[in-house]
Amino acid sequence: MLKKSLKITLFFLLGLQSLFAAAVNDGYVEYQNGNNEQAIEIFKKACDNGASSGCYNLGLMYYNGTNVEQEYFKAAEAFAKACDDGHDKACYNLAYMYQKGYGVRLDAKKALSLYEKTCEAGLAASCYNISNMFSVGDGVEKDTFKTVDYLTKACNLDHSKACYNLAVRYNNADGVEKNLGRSALLYTKSCDLGYAKACYNLGIMYIEDEYYRKDNIKALELFTKACGMNLQEACKAYDNLKGTVYK
Repeated sequence: MLKKSLKITLFFLLGLQSLFAAAVNDGYVEYQNGNNEQAIEIFKKACDNGASSGCYNLGLMYYNGTNVEQEYFKAAEAFAKACDDGHDKACYNLAYMYQKGYGVRLDAKKALSLYEKTCEAGLAASCYNISNMFSVGDGVEKDTFKTVDYLTKACNLDHSKACYNLAVRYNNADGVEKNLGRSALLYTKSCDLGYAKACYNLGIMYIEDEYYRKDNIKALELFTKACGMNLQEACKAYDNLKGTVYK
């Protein structure tokens, strides 16, 4: 999905070393105060004057349609301008729009090129999206080797779901040699990064007694953690197991 977590925040504004940093910050203030039309005008002017964060923020407002008309074409246009100026997150969002055909003509090759650029720049979500494209053949030929390669890159950049998907592959010998030790390490990393399903699967490994020595207490701890992240199957697993531990 588009990185909606990339909201308009001061994090992307404070580092600006340009004559237009103050203007972009003014746009942010107007946005925070609910003055969206004024914010758009300020971001648009900053964008026209060469501030990539102005273009990026303008693109977000048009894409999300928060109290303004949602206009994918204008969003793509703004992201493209910011991307041309080296704004990696704008390039990521533009890649997603090319992948889905939002505001631009559907173009998997263009999406892949932009994802590759931003993956190399360290955006984990880009590496992960590439892995999905090769996994299902989304505009490209299916390629298990590339799927695993990009999952590994994304996991190394702390993408929780990439680590989980890679763990599943090592557990099931899906495109890689079966390696329960590697799977367990990846489930652990994904769980530590906050991915509930990884905590749950790791708990199952402590029950199955295939890699880890059976440890129902540890399994309960992991089910509790996953349940706390609102994974209902983990909550049920906890309820089913606790009777055998706490008699």
